[in-house]
Amino acid sequence: MPHTAIRFAREGAVARITLARPDAANALNPAMAHELLEVAQLCRDDPGVRAVILDAQGKVFCAGGDVMAFAAAGDRLAAELDRLIGIFHPAVETLCTLNAPVIAAVQGVAAGAGLSLLAACSLVVASSNALFTMAYTGIGLTPDGGATYFLARQLGLRRAEELMITNRRLDADTALAWGLINEVVAPEQLQPRVDALAEQLAGGATAAYGAVRRMLLESSRNSLHEQLALEQRHMVAAGASRDGLAGVAAFKAKTRAEFRGS
Repeated sequence: MPHTAIRFAREGAVARITLARPDAANALNPAMAHELLEVAQLCRDDPGVRAVILDAQGKVFCAGGDVMAFAAAGDRLAAELDRLIGIFHPAVETLCTLNAPVIAAVQGVAAGAGLSLLAACSLVVASSNALFTMAYTGIGLTPDGGATYFLARQLGLRRAEELMITNRRLDADTALAWGLINEVVAPEQLQPRVDALAEQLAGGATAAYGAVRRMLLESSRNSLHEQLALEQRHMVAAGASRDGLAGVAAFKAKTRAEFRGS
Protein backbone atom coordinates (compact mmCIF):
# COMPACT_ATOMS: atom_id res chain seq x y z
CA MET A 1 0.00 0.00 0.00
CA PRO A 2 1.46 3.42 -0.91
CA HIS A 3 2.13 5.73 2.01
CA THR A 4 0.69 9.25 2.05
CA ALA A 5 1.45 10.50 5.57
CA ILE A 6 4.76 8.69 6.14
CA ARG A 7 7.77 8.31 3.88
CA PHE A 8 9.84 5.16 4.33
CA ALA A 9 13.23 4.39 2.79
CA ARG A 10 16.01 1.90 3.38
CA GLU A 11 19.63 2.83 2.70
CA GLY A 12 21.83 -0.15 3.48
CA ALA A 13 21.33 -1.06 7.12
CA VAL A 14 19.64 2.27 7.97
CA ALA A 15 15.89 2.76 7.65
CA ARG A 16 14.40 6.26 7.52
CA ILE A 17 10.86 7.00 8.71
CA THR A 18 9.76 10.52 7.77
CA LEU A 19 6.60 12.23 8.98
CA ALA A 20 5.19 13.67 5.77
CA ARG A 21 2.25 15.97 6.44
CA PRO A 22 4.17 19.26 6.42
CA ASP A 23 1.14 21.33 5.39
CA ALA A 24 -0.58 20.11 8.57
CA ALA A 25 2.53 20.57 10.76
CA ASN A 26 2.93 16.77 10.63
CA ALA A 27 -0.03 16.41 12.97
CA LEU A 28 -0.95 12.85 13.86
CA ASN A 29 -4.13 11.46 12.33
CA PRO A 30 -5.31 7.86 11.86
CA ALA A 31 -3.65 7.56 8.44
CA MET A 32 -0.28 8.65 9.84
CA ALA A 33 -0.64 6.39 12.87
CA HIS A 34 -1.53 3.41 10.69
CA GLU A 35 1.41 4.01 8.36
CA LEU A 36 3.75 4.54 11.30
CA LEU A 37 2.71 1.18 12.71
CA GLU A 38 3.16 -0.45 9.33
CA VAL A 39 6.71 0.82 8.79
CA ALA A 40 7.66 0.12 12.40
CA GLN A 41 6.62 -3.49 11.83
CA LEU A 42 8.69 -3.57 8.63
CA CYS A 43 11.72 -2.49 10.65
CA ARG A 44 10.95 -5.07 13.34
CA ASP A 45 10.65 -7.92 10.86
CA ASP A 46 13.74 -7.08 8.77
CA PRO A 47 16.99 -8.19 10.46
CA GLY A 48 18.90 -6.12 7.91
CA VAL A 49 17.63 -2.92 9.54
CA ARG A 50 20.20 -2.06 12.18
CA ALA A 51 19.42 1.60 12.84
CA VAL A 52 16.33 3.75 12.27
CA ILE A 53 16.08 7.49 11.72
CA LEU A 54 12.81 9.21 12.59
CA ASP A 55 12.57 12.66 11.03
CA ALA A 56 10.00 14.99 9.50
CA GLN A 57 9.37 17.11 6.44
CA GLY A 58 8.96 20.87 6.71
CA LYS A 59 9.70 23.32 9.50
CA VAL A 60 7.90 21.42 12.29
CA PHE A 61 8.76 17.97 13.60
CA CYS A 62 5.22 17.21 14.81
CA ALA A 63 2.61 19.56 16.28
CA GLY A 64 0.85 16.69 18.06
CA GLY A 65 -2.55 15.26 17.28
CA ASP A 66 -4.65 16.71 14.49
CA VAL A 67 -6.73 19.04 16.66
CA MET A 68 -8.71 20.37 13.70
CA ALA A 69 -9.88 16.82 13.02
CA PHE A 70 -10.68 16.43 16.71
CA ALA A 71 -12.82 19.56 16.58
CA ALA A 72 -14.63 18.29 13.47
CA ALA A 73 -15.55 15.12 15.34
CA GLY A 74 -17.87 17.05 17.64
CA ASP A 75 -19.65 14.75 20.07
CA ARG A 76 -17.78 11.80 18.53
CA LEU A 77 -14.47 13.10 19.91
CA ALA A 78 -14.02 10.32 22.46
CA ALA A 79 -14.57 7.64 19.82
CA GLU A 80 -12.16 9.34 17.42
CA LEU A 81 -9.49 9.59 20.11
CA ASP A 82 -9.97 5.94 21.00
CA ARG A 83 -9.58 4.93 17.36
CA LEU A 84 -6.44 7.02 16.88
CA ILE A 85 -4.74 5.92 20.07
CA GLY A 86 -5.60 2.30 19.36
CA ILE A 87 -3.33 2.55 16.31
CA PHE A 88 -0.72 4.99 17.65
CA HIS A 89 0.14 3.05 20.80
CA PRO A 90 1.06 -0.21 19.03
CA ALA A 91 3.29 1.87 16.73
CA VAL A 92 5.07 3.42 19.72
CA GLU A 93 5.45 0.05 21.43
CA THR A 94 6.92 -1.48 18.27
CA LEU A 95 9.40 1.36 17.79
CA CYS A 96 10.63 1.32 21.38
CA THR A 97 11.25 -2.44 21.39
CA LEU A 98 13.12 -2.77 18.09
CA ASN A 99 16.60 -4.22 18.13
CA ALA A 100 17.65 -1.33 15.91
CA PRO A 101 18.15 1.91 17.87
CA VAL A 102 15.79 4.71 16.78
CA ILE A 103 17.31 8.18 16.40
CA ALA A 104 14.94 11.15 16.27
CA ALA A 105 16.01 14.22 14.30
CA VAL A 106 13.98 17.18 15.55
CA GLN A 107 13.57 20.56 13.95
CA GLY A 108 11.05 23.21 14.94
CA VAL A 109 8.25 22.25 17.31
CA ALA A 110 7.73 18.83 18.88
CA ALA A 111 4.42 19.05 20.72
CA GLY A 112 1.93 16.61 22.19
CA ALA A 113 2.14 13.28 20.40
CA GLY A 114 5.29 14.51 18.66
CA LEU A 115 7.04 14.89 22.01
CA SER A 116 5.65 11.56 23.19
CA LEU A 117 6.98 9.90 20.05
CA LEU A 118 10.52 11.19 20.40
CA ALA A 119 10.52 10.32 24.11
CA ALA A 120 10.14 6.68 23.02
CA CYS A 121 13.23 6.86 20.78
CA SER A 122 16.70 5.68 21.73
CA LEU A 123 18.45 8.98 21.02
CA VAL A 124 17.27 12.48 20.12
CA VAL A 125 19.33 15.01 18.19
CA ALA A 126 17.71 18.43 17.92
CA SER A 127 18.30 21.54 15.90
CA SER A 128 19.08 24.63 17.95
CA ASN A 129 15.74 26.05 16.77
CA ALA A 130 13.70 23.17 18.24
CA LEU A 131 10.99 23.71 20.84
CA PHE A 132 9.32 21.10 23.04
CA THR A 133 5.95 21.21 24.79
CA MET A 134 3.33 18.77 26.00
CA ALA A 135 0.26 20.89 25.15
CA TYR A 136 -2.34 18.21 25.97
CA THR A 137 -3.89 19.76 29.07
CA GLY A 138 -4.02 23.10 27.30
CA ILE A 139 -6.96 21.74 25.29
CA GLY A 140 -8.41 19.73 28.14
CA LEU A 141 -6.90 16.37 27.14
CA THR A 142 -4.32 14.09 28.73
CA PRO A 143 -0.99 12.73 27.45
CA ASP A 144 -0.71 9.59 25.35
CA GLY A 145 1.97 7.83 23.33
CA GLY A 146 3.83 6.68 26.45
CA ALA A 147 4.62 10.21 27.65
CA THR A 148 3.67 9.49 31.25
CA TYR A 149 5.94 6.41 31.16
CA PHE A 150 8.99 7.77 29.40
CA LEU A 151 9.08 11.37 30.56
CA ALA A 152 8.62 10.48 34.22
CA ARG A 153 11.66 8.23 33.94
CA GLN A 154 13.75 10.51 31.75
CA LEU A 155 13.08 13.77 33.59
CA GLY A 156 11.88 12.72 37.03
CA LEU A 157 8.33 13.11 38.31
CA ARG A 158 8.70 16.78 39.26
CA ARG A 159 9.74 17.99 35.82
CA ALA A 160 7.46 15.60 33.95
CA GLU A 161 4.45 16.88 35.86
CA GLU A 162 5.51 20.47 35.28
CA LEU A 163 5.60 19.88 31.53
CA MET A 164 2.23 18.15 31.54
CA ILE A 165 0.42 20.59 33.83
CA THR A 166 1.88 23.95 32.76
CA ASN A 167 2.63 23.10 29.10
CA ARG A 168 5.92 24.94 29.47
CA ARG A 169 7.86 25.32 26.23
CA LEU A 170 11.47 24.17 26.42
CA ASP A 171 14.06 25.46 23.99
CA ALA A 172 16.71 23.04 22.74
CA ASP A 173 19.35 24.01 25.29
CA THR A 174 16.94 23.62 28.20
CA ALA A 175 15.70 20.29 26.82
CA LEU A 176 19.32 19.14 26.70
CA ALA A 177 19.98 20.29 30.26
CA TRP A 178 16.85 18.47 31.48
CA GLY A 179 17.83 15.21 29.74
CA LEU A 180 14.94 15.25 27.29
CA ILE A 181 17.30 15.14 24.31
CA ASN A 182 20.88 13.96 23.76
CA GLU A 183 22.45 16.58 21.54
CA VAL A 184 21.89 20.03 20.02
CA VAL A 185 23.36 21.00 16.66
CA ALA A 186 23.09 23.91 14.25
CA PRO A 187 20.11 23.57 11.87
CA GLU A 188 22.33 22.84 8.86
CA GLN A 189 24.14 20.11 10.79
CA LEU A 190 21.05 18.20 11.93
CA GLN A 191 20.74 15.77 9.03
CA PRO A 192 24.48 15.11 8.57
CA ARG A 193 24.91 14.48 12.29
CA VAL A 194 21.95 12.08 12.49
CA ASP A 195 23.05 10.26 9.33
CA ALA A 196 26.56 9.78 10.76
CA LEU A 197 25.18 8.55 14.08
CA ALA A 198 22.86 6.09 12.33
CA GLU A 199 25.73 4.69 10.27
CA GLN A 200 27.81 4.28 13.42
CA LEU A 201 25.04 2.42 15.25
CA ALA A 202 24.20 0.31 12.19
CA GLY A 203 27.68 -1.20 12.47
CA GLY A 204 27.19 -2.17 16.09
CA ALA A 205 25.90 -5.17 18.03
CA THR A 206 22.23 -4.79 17.05
CA ALA A 207 20.87 -7.72 19.05
CA ALA A 208 22.64 -6.44 22.16
CA TYR A 209 21.17 -2.99 21.57
CA GLY A 210 17.71 -4.52 21.43
CA ALA A 211 18.30 -6.42 24.66
CA VAL A 212 19.40 -3.20 26.36
CA ARG A 213 16.28 -1.37 25.17
CA ARG A 214 13.93 -4.07 26.40
CA MET A 215 15.71 -4.54 29.73
CA LEU A 216 15.42 -0.83 30.44
CA LEU A 217 11.70 -0.97 29.71
CA GLU A 218 11.23 -3.92 32.04
CA SER A 219 13.34 -2.45 34.84
CA SER A 220 10.48 -0.29 36.15
CA ARG A 221 8.24 -3.24 36.95
CA ASN A 222 10.87 -5.75 38.07
CA SER A 223 12.27 -6.23 41.53
CA LEU A 224 16.06 -6.14 41.84
CA HIS A 225 16.07 -9.93 41.99
CA GLU A 226 14.00 -10.17 38.79
CA GLN A 227 16.14 -7.61 36.99
CA LEU A 228 19.36 -9.37 37.94
CA ALA A 229 17.94 -12.63 36.59
CA LEU A 230 16.92 -10.85 33.38
CA GLU A 231 20.41 -9.41 32.99
CA GLN A 232 21.90 -12.87 33.47
CA ARG A 233 19.67 -14.39 30.79
CA HIS A 234 20.51 -11.69 28.28
CA MET A 235 24.25 -11.79 29.05
CA VAL A 236 24.37 -15.57 28.61
CA ALA A 237 22.43 -15.30 25.34
CA ALA A 238 24.80 -12.58 24.13
CA GLY A 239 27.76 -14.79 25.02
CA ALA A 240 26.38 -17.47 22.71
CA SER A 241 25.75 -15.05 19.85
CA ARG A 242 28.01 -14.40 16.86
CA ASP A 243 28.46 -10.78 17.89
CA GLY A 244 29.32 -11.65 21.48
CA LEU A 245 31.91 -14.20 20.42
CA ALA A 246 33.33 -11.84 17.80
CA GLY A 247 33.49 -8.91 20.20
CA VAL A 248 35.39 -10.81 22.88
CA ALA A 249 37.76 -12.33 20.31
CA ALA A 250 38.45 -8.90 18.82
CA PHE A 251 39.16 -7.48 22.27
CA LYS A 252 41.69 -10.24 22.91
CA ALA A 253 43.33 -9.70 19.52
CA LYS A 254 43.27 -5.90 19.96
CA THR A 255 41.41 -5.52 16.69
CA ARG A 256 38.11 -3.87 15.84
CA ALA A 257 35.10 -6.19 16.06
CA GLU A 258 33.00 -6.62 12.94
CA PHE A 259 29.46 -7.07 14.19
CA ARG A 260 26.75 -8.66 12.06
CA GLY A 261 23.84 -7.70 14.26
CA SER A 262 23.08 -11.18 15.60
